[in-house]
Amino acid sequence: MATRTQNLYGKIVVTNRAIRSVANATLHESYGVAHGRVSEILVDENKIYLSLKLYLKYGVTPEAVCDSVRGAVKYNIENFLGMSVPVVNIKVVGIK
Repeated sequence: MATRTQNLYGKIVVTNRAIRSVANATLHESYGVAHGRVSEILVDENKIYLSLKLYLKYGVTPEAVCDSVRGAVKYNIENFLGMSVPVVNIKVVGIK
């Protein structure tokens, strides 16, 4: 599925694959995440809503890691794709 938007520079088409790629790359770089993936993407107008599933590394503080991941994913998607990310839901599935 592709999202189409337009700004003063022209038309932009962003696919769910592009959104997933940016989010997954961010997850692999995040401290405390053993494994993670995007479980759901919802695009409404120029806003992207994400749900993530994470396995955390043993010994990290889940709340701190989730806050860090949420901020990093939001920042990277907004910078790379130019679309707003108001919500990033995170479900911690386990610890490795």
